[in-house]
Amino acid sequence: MVLELAKELTDSSVKNQSHKAILVGTGENTWIWSPDGWDLTRPADPSANSSKNGVHLDCELVNVKFDPVKTALVIIDMQNIGLNKALDPPSAPPMYEAQDAILQYAIPAARKLGLQIIWLNWGLTEADLASITPAEIRVFAFEPNTTKVDYGLGDQQGDLNDPTNFLKCGERPNLVKLPGTELGEIALEDGSRVNAGRVMMKGSWNAGLHGPLAGAYEEGKKAARPDVWIDKNRNSGLWNEKTAFGEYLKKEGIRTLLFSGVNTDQCVGATLQDAHAQGFDTIMLKDGCGTDSLPYAKATYEFNCARAWGFLSSCKALAKAAGSY
Repeated sequence: MVLELAKELTDSSVKNQSHKAILVGTGENTWIWSPDGWDLTRPADPSANSSKNGVHLDCELVNVKFDPVKTALVIIDMQNIGLNKALDPPSAPPMYEAQDAILQYAIPAARKLGLQIIWLNWGLTEADLASITPAEIRVFAFEPNTTKVDYGLGDQQGDLNDPTNFLKCGERPNLVKLPGTELGEIALEDGSRVNAGRVMMKGSWNAGLHGPLAGAYEEGKKAARPDVWIDKNRNSGLWNEKTAFGEYLKKEGIRTLLFSGVNTDQCVGATLQDAHAQGFDTIMLKDGCGTDSLPYAKATYEFNCARAWGFLSSCKALAKAAGSY
């Protein structure tokens, strides 16, 4: 349903009436459009006037304004299992660049603005292992028989839809990466040793936050609005309506989500899309998201986040909104 703050906005008068705001949505889930951008603050009476409160955030295409009380910075899967070099992850420079942007810009800005910071991470239980799907097991415990990042898709010739031209490299098991498998003691880059625990199990070292992010979380637990850690058992933290992440957001009245973490085109993207489908405001912080996939995978998500799945911004833009950049 769309309601206009102006009495009427006809096609013939759009150019002359472009200063008038438009309500989009229903009830408590209403945005306000104006030439300045989108107001996502959801004031108690949106038809009375656009909220004068809120944080202005620069975005690609069109800017937004959000209510810091109803907003969370979500940091996804910045864990040892995917980033610590002692575990030989398929990491790429963009993943570490995302870590730097989160630490330098996003977290300080979120603390200054009073946003809720949520660390959303893989953290499996025994019950999760008993119900894990074959599709998930394939991703973690089987690998293609090639070293090419794109599996060789870019080398194909002829009719790419003809099955005789499909890639035939096959896959092989790598059960050391099977969720729940004991990794044992490993040597870290500084020469120290640690018990890495079972793969992606809740509370294990490998499921812990990587490097300085662990310190940022510990510091955040003492913040005025303490950081929150939430475990997930699928790529998406919102894969059904009863996830711990979803229940927390509803309980706290959080409606606007700023997404960061890894991988852009996997766990970050899956959670963002599910959040969008469930009616949350979704904003991707592009410099705070990284992936070991090829650049076009990240670019596809950024393109869609600019309009189809919400909004596209950056950690630097959030720092600017907080007066820190």
